[in-house]
Amino acid sequence: MKCLDFTAIDFETMTAEMTSACAIGIVRVENGVIVQKFYSLIKPVPDSRPFNNTHVHGITPEMVEKAPTFEELWPSIKGYFEHQMIVAHNASFDMAVLDQTSDAYNINFGIYDVIDTLSITKMGLAESCAMIGIPLGEHHDALCDATACAMILLKSNGIDCTLNTKPDHFDSKMFRGKEVKSETKKPLCDDEIKCKDTPFFHQKVVLTGTLFSYPRREEIACILRNYGADINTSLSKQTNIVIAGSGAGPSKMKKIDDFNSQGCNIRVILEDELLEIMEKFNMK
Repeated sequence: MKCLDFTAIDFETMTAEMTSACAIGIVRVENGVIVQKFYSLIKPVPDSRPFNNTHVHGITPEMVEKAPTFEELWPSIKGYFEHQMIVAHNASFDMAVLDQTSDAYNINFGIYDVIDTLSITKMGLAESCAMIGIPLGEHHDALCDATACAMILLKSNGIDCTLNTKPDHFDSKMFRGKEVKSETKKPLCDDEIKCKDTPFFHQKVVLTGTLFSYPRREEIACILRNYGADINTSLSKQTNIVIAGSGAGPSKMKKIDDFNSQGCNIRVILEDELLEIMEKFNMK
């Protein structure tokens, strides 16, 4: 490649239909450096297939019920695709999902070139990462797979991202927006709490995904803390509530199901329900 500027992508699908995209991972590389990442769940185009792929990626129909459709998501991600070099592992699959899902919503965009990293390694993604020495993370998490794909192409061009996966000029609004200050993670004393009647009083709360109403996680974390929430960054059997926004990690959601099957009672609150609760109790 003359210029190492490209967009690596990965789709997960809910069924065997190419229009059933239920998650997307995007990694933007400029001048050989990973500069931005994006992940979101997607509400699939409905189809009549009786079997789904939850066993592969951990994404359930319930998790994507209130996720944005591809059409709703497109304005936020089209810049990654239009007139860009697209990279994917087993690209025929991802490009079929992109083409057929776009067609389903009458979305048109510029011509792009495609590189398939499968043609470089001649092996599946997990085997390729193991052979080359690239950390895959959780296979079939769309962002993990897209990141690994980008790193394979970079390494094939002599750039080893594993030596410095987050350079000083790494620019990702998604990651910065997910930060919660250490002070916010310290629960307030009862006499400092604004109202003790909300569902969050004395509850261990975990935030995952992106809330469209509160893209900066620190903002909603502060509000919940003021109403008695104990903000946690990691999920455990002691977790009481999980606030799940767009792009909530499928591995985390599967862990909730696993904990609840073991007798825990972790409540998942999606953004619409969260906003209803906040309005009911005038939480600001």
